[in-house]
Amino acid sequence: MAGDQLKSAPPTLTLPNGAARSGGLDGIAVRNLLGGAVLKGLDPREILRAAGIDPLVYGDQQATIDGRELFRLVQHIQAALDDAYIGFLAERCRLALEVERTLSYLHCETFGESLRVSIRFTQALSIDIGPQLVEEGRTGLKHVCVYHTIEGVDRDIFVWLRFLWIYHLFSWLIGRPIKLRSVSVRGARPFQANGFDRFAVFNCPVEFDAPIDALCYDRSDLNARLVHGTLAEYQAHEASNPDWFATPGGQLNWRTQTEHVLLEFQRAELWSATIEMVAERLRSNPRRLRRDLAREGENFQHIRTRLRGELAAAFLLVTDMPITSVGYRVGFSEPGSFTRNFVEWTGMTPSQYRGRYRSDSTRTAAATMLLSERYNP
Repeated sequence: MAGDQLKSAPPTLTLPNGAARSGGLDGIAVRNLLGGAVLKGLDPREILRAAGIDPLVYGDQQATIDGRELFRLVQHIQAALDDAYIGFLAERCRLALEVERTLSYLHCETFGESLRVSIRFTQALSIDIGPQLVEEGRTGLKHVCVYHTIEGVDRDIFVWLRFLWIYHLFSWLIGRPIKLRSVSVRGARPFQANGFDRFAVFNCPVEFDAPIDALCYDRSDLNARLVHGTLAEYQAHEASNPDWFATPGGQLNWRTQTEHVLLEFQRAELWSATIEMVAERLRSNPRRLRRDLAREGENFQHIRTRLRGELAAAFLLVTDMPITSVGYRVGFSEPGSFTRNFVEWTGMTPSQYRGRYRSDSTRTAAATMLLSERYNP
């Protein structure tokens, strides 16, 4: 791909109502999380008060809760309903039964064993959930989840919450973050006015609008031994009010670090930054960086191409720039080269993409957020 050092200034873009780009889960998402409780006739604001959260957060897109508040909120919804599934499924899972499930995998020796035991227990527990493990090549194992939620609730946020719970639980069991090769969700990419990305915690590629909901584990983790094995340890962990927005262990993976450096170069209009340039910024070397990315199921060229494609797609939806100008803006000196590459990225031409998705408010909002993040870090 050819790259030019462009001189034109990037567009000035702001988020709706001047909202900050950083923050936590907004009040709209909080309202959606409480949807099952509301359908059961409970007062959502009373649950928020019991969890030590300002009830004015409810439904307010400018208000947010942090990861520790989210953990407390979920605990209080579960307690109020006596349901581990917070009222989103037709058949509830009583908390006493959830304790029995917890004991079943605490008695295991490895992550792989505890995962399989948990899935067998869940399969026997409810017809509304259908987890299964599917082989993903030689290095991956896909944890496919089927959730039959009731009418009137936000299925997408329930899937995210369950994935978040799975990620933190098994990471705690082995004493470090489990390695996720990818996350797939049937829902669209969620948009918050404050720019908060609720999927960032997983530190892996995320596919939205996917045919299935699934977590893909690294096979090398399956033999990781559990470092916690008693109910008392688990209860102490929950009593510590863990931060569910913090990555277990707190370290960014190599994909995320590589993305951050490439975005810095792209803001400087260096569109074809080499792996040598990125490795130097990360105090690594090209060979080691390639190896570290490969362990996460990633490839340097794919990351660089994807970031460029995301930016081009956002310009097409948010601005009225001619397609040729969009190509120039993301570093292509030849219109034909831009079109060919865009077809590889999206499966359609730039004009087809703009025509199909320009009226999609969710995609346009997400594109606005992306441009603001890229140009106003």
